[in-house]
Amino acid sequence: MADRLGLPVSTTHLLSCGVAGTMAANGSGLQWSTVRNLLLAWVLTLPCSIALAFVLFIVFRQVF
Repeated sequence: MADRLGLPVSTTHLLSCGVAGTMAANGSGLQWSTVRNLLLAWVLTLPCSIALAFVLFIVFRQVF
């Protein structure tokens, strides 16, 4: 669907949807703890990356 619409899709999107789709297809339903972990990973990735980059910038600026 994303290919037909020309939408950008990352491997994270594909893996997350694959996990959710597999849980739904097995009839076991969605495991909300897994869904929560996926959502937290999506939400926290950018701020944590920014913080890490800032810390590394400060450290390397002091060293070099």
